[in-house]
Amino acid sequence: MAETVFSLLNILPLPLWLGMLLFPRARFTERLVQAYWPYIVLAGVYTLLLAGALAAGTGFELSFDALRRGLSLEWGFLAVWAHLLTLDLFAGVWLFRDAKYWGMEPRPFVLLTLFAGPLGLGAYLLARQRRAKNDPIKLLN
Repeated sequence: MAETVFSLLNILPLPLWLGMLLFPRARFTERLVQAYWPYIVLAGVYTLLLAGALAAGTGFELSFDALRRGLSLEWGFLAVWAHLLTLDLFAGVWLFRDAKYWGMEPRPFVLLTLFAGPLGLGAYLLARQRRAKNDPIKLLN
């Protein structure tokens, strides 16, 4: 069962990632990156998985050992995986939309965010900071 949930979790955000990487100018990609439903669906799944993990006995203790034990359970791992997928997707969509504003090519950063979350976001923010230094509006002030 947990293996099936894991597979489904990985499929849920796939349309957004594929749209941003393969069809960045397509109308359906534009609609997908402006939609709230992917986050609502992933948040719902996360809530169910977290409830399952708590019911399995992880409790709310925030010690190192309690978290390690909780993450070693299938439902605890799946809850954290849903959490990571949701936040990585949010970061990827945010930088995709932000890159359009700044006139930057988002795909390398989206790809890096897909596979290495914070590294992609960090790389994008560094590149955007370099771009912002040459912002003509900022230079006028």
